[in-house]
Amino acid sequence: MNLKNSILPILLSFFCFACGQKIKNAKSFDKIINNHWKFIQADIPDAQKNEYDDAEWQTVNLPHDWSISGAFSKDNPSFSRGAWLPTGIAYYRKKIDLSQVKKDQKVFIHFEGAYRNAEVWINGNHLGKRPFGYIPFEYELTPFINFNNENIITVKLDNSEQPGSRWYSGNGIYRNVHLIVKNETYIPTWGVQVTTPKVTEKSANVLVQTTVKNTSKKGIDATYKVELLNAKNEVIATKTKDISLISNSQLKEELLLNVQNPKLWNIDTPHLYTTQVSLLINNTIIDSKKISTGIRNMEYSSEKGFILNGKPLKIKGVCLHHGGGPLGAATKKTTYERQLRILKEMGTNAVRTAHNPFAPEFLDACDKMGMLVMNEAFDEWEVVKEPATFRKNGEKIRIPVTFYAHLFKKWSDKDLSDFVLRDRNHPSIFMWSVGNEIDQMKDESGIEIAKRLVNVVHKYDNRPVTCGVNGYGWDAWPINETVSEMDVPGYNYADPEDYDLEHKNYPNRKMIVTEHTSAQMIANRGEYYPFLNRPQALQANLPIEHKDTHKFLKNRGYYSIGMKAWLAVKERPYIMGEFIWTGWDYLGETIPYPWPARSSTFGVIDLAGFPKDGFYYYQSQWNAKPMLHIFPHWNWKGHEGEKITVNAFSNASEVELFVNGTSLGKKKNNMNSSELLAWETTYQPGELKAIAYTNGKISKTEIIHTALKPTNLDLNVTDSNDITYVEVILKDKNNHFVPTAQSLLNFETQNAKIIGVGNGNNKSHEPFVANYRKAYHGKCVVILEKLDTSKKAILKVTSKEFNKVNEVSF
Repeated sequence: MNLKNSILPILLSFFCFACGQKIKNAKSFDKIINNHWKFIQADIPDAQKNEYDDAEWQTVNLPHDWSISGAFSKDNPSFSRGAWLPTGIAYYRKKIDLSQVKKDQKVFIHFEGAYRNAEVWINGNHLGKRPFGYIPFEYELTPFINFNNENIITVKLDNSEQPGSRWYSGNGIYRNVHLIVKNETYIPTWGVQVTTPKVTEKSANVLVQTTVKNTSKKGIDATYKVELLNAKNEVIATKTKDISLISNSQLKEELLLNVQNPKLWNIDTPHLYTTQVSLLINNTIIDSKKISTGIRNMEYSSEKGFILNGKPLKIKGVCLHHGGGPLGAATKKTTYERQLRILKEMGTNAVRTAHNPFAPEFLDACDKMGMLVMNEAFDEWEVVKEPATFRKNGEKIRIPVTFYAHLFKKWSDKDLSDFVLRDRNHPSIFMWSVGNEIDQMKDESGIEIAKRLVNVVHKYDNRPVTCGVNGYGWDAWPINETVSEMDVPGYNYADPEDYDLEHKNYPNRKMIVTEHTSAQMIANRGEYYPFLNRPQALQANLPIEHKDTHKFLKNRGYYSIGMKAWLAVKERPYIMGEFIWTGWDYLGETIPYPWPARSSTFGVIDLAGFPKDGFYYYQSQWNAKPMLHIFPHWNWKGHEGEKITVNAFSNASEVELFVNGTSLGKKKNNMNSSELLAWETTYQPGELKAIAYTNGKISKTEIIHTALKPTNLDLNVTDSNDITYVEVILKDKNNHFVPTAQSLLNFETQNAKIIGVGNGNNKSHEPFVANYRKAYHGKCVVILEKLDTSKKAILKVTSKEFNKVNEVSF
């Protein structure tokens, strides 16, 4: 028997096991610590002290927006811009478990977003203050840790100075919080950058640059390792490099990987690889990071517009605010996935993050779902904005917004740097934006600010920078010089002749429409004035005192201005594309509505996530799948015998309309016209039927019936991941949708809690967190979170209007 051969493997195995245990205990980690925070909406000067008793505080889980469950009130100083919801000072506290941390390790706390003026303490030690509520920030806790006693994190948020935003911002720690533990030698939070400097269909280069810090008192020798994994988690490329760091130093290393026959990331097949970066000492991993990586090539042309992987691609974009409707600012992964799914059904291929950094989970969803992103940082520079705020009787007043302008000089470089460092690895980002309708672009001071901000971005990333400009006369000094500092000037609400003049005078200038009117302005879903006998018969149901709005609708057309805006971009190849204002309705900025309105109506999708009619215009233009949509609905009791115009959106070549079985004729569909397909008829209850023809063959049919009173409803689980969306649709006894139903619905749950309800009505003051909701034009949505994810949950819906219990499980 060979003793060496028999015993040595056992000894080595034991030794490795022991080492493995030691290594495991010393391993770095990053975990989300969202659960069981203590919360109070009050100013508590001693709350940062460990001995403070917070037993009476509310226990909450993050993300948390405390304002969204508050009452709407004209007395709230947020005004209509802030959705009339409460603001103020709030505190959060949490005991954190650091028992697994060794004394030679480093501990950090990382906030993805806390609104706003966030101050953080650990064990009574003040760590810092971060004013900008949308930017992530991180503090090291190591010097203040009690290794033998409990450790308490305290956060103070102050949003009491109002109005503090041009839209609803949310209030609270409304994004994830991470506890990060590192060894003395480690990779910082945003220390890895992955780029694809050379991409073809046959091969691609993946450049991985990594910052490594050594905070120990001695030098170290380590191995820097990079692996590229495919969708099957198989390593397809790898490289290593030996590195040395002296004590208390950092260095930046890079490795270039080559990929043969790469699967390219694009909007239709957003293929993702994983870049795994490891730092090893004595063949033991002491730190590592995984980065989702899309291999693609982006080009920007003054003649051909935006080019993705060698092919021109027109940007069909929407502007979004960061909120999640009934959830406020405390949005979830499923919220983003639902938003993007519905937008992609419309044909959208890009989103502009208006006008601030979004949560990283939003960008993750864009990477995975194939949605391009214009990533925007700021709404103002050094000059305060004074937006119109609507009060009773349509009165307009201008109130300065106390948001960021007074902080810009001190904080903009830091905030912008962190913004780019956090987001630069996302393949979905095709452009950065450093501002929106900035007043200082009309001032000489804007030239130097613009130059500085562009340089900050390009210090960390090479994708182009833009800034949205609105109606300043782009050819005038100093605006033109400020605009010229941008890699791609952005145009807001420009006319076609503006584009032509710009292109003529500056043929090498790249151009994109950063914002323009949607084809569904200032109206809720399902609101119509079909009997006004105007050429554009469909009008917004607006209070009569809003004369300016009615003038706009009469003279410029309800849908046509948005249609013309898209067509102007569509027919000009040198313009990269456009972003409509907006994709979804959002809380606040209720223009032109005063109280009781508490949310905008600019979107082609309402606050609950239901498409409006304008949605289907863009679907007809942006989505090649055969489609047909006719409107308005056909429930007009009391208007029998009156004239009414029926409209249609379609991408077919012809559409024929039937009213109660009688054809009103076919109409040719000019896809380059801003005129709606329209038939004038006389209203009688019954049936509307439209047939779309492409090349003489039927491609789509849509039928609308006059519905009876609601007697039933459909419960549709549409999106379910970390939370679940259930759409409630009211039906009559013939299973026809009831577009006028306003039934009060009551909700009961098993193994789930309701975290939000909504219906799309911008004037409703029903609470967003409740076990009831009125349907609005036949629909509402319920948002739920399971209590036990291993078991099924049930939602039951009842109404006094019909004696039936409807339920759905998920």
